Amino acid sequence: MPKPLGIAKLNFYIFSLVFSGLSVLIPFIFHQFNLGGAQFLPMHFFVLTAGFLFGWKTGLLVGIFSPLISFGFTHMPAFDILPSVVVELAIYGLVMGVLREKKVAVIPALILAMIAGRVGRLIFAIPTGSVSITLGCFAESWPGIVLQIILVPFLIIYIGKFFSGIKNEDQI
Repeated sequence: MPKPLGIAKLNFYIFSLVFSGLSVLIPFIFHQFNLGGAQFLPMHFFVLTAGFLFGWKTGLLVGIFSPLISFGFTHMPAFDILPSVVVELAIYGLVMGVLREKKVAVIPALILAMIAGRVGRLIFAIPTGSVSITLGCFAESWPGIVLQIILVPFLIIYIGKFFSGIKNEDQI
């Protein structure tokens, strides 16, 4: 497993950009095949993976910038939910990274990060009066939640093995 990345390392920015790019590209592809982003949550996969693999700083950065970059290029997520998605994904990346650094196993870290992100998004919705919209999004996204629990650990293992093959982990 790679070490958490510090902001002084160039790879912090490279991996943050790569995972943010994947968080934009994959949802774009989903939408091309009329697969609902709100249902399958393809952006979330790479935020959670980045947080666990590279630490909370990378997870937080990917969580903040992925929806913003995606909106800039594709206008997705929709403008009215963009702030709440930024909050949710930022919390996902942050919590996933913190729990990884505390040596929490992947599945419990994933479930706790997903709960924290959802709670954060719900709290953010209270002052904006969009609680019912947010709860509707949660109800619609159960297939994505199931896919995250199944696929994110595999992404973490597969990408982690790739980085384990690099001889000098100080370079990452």
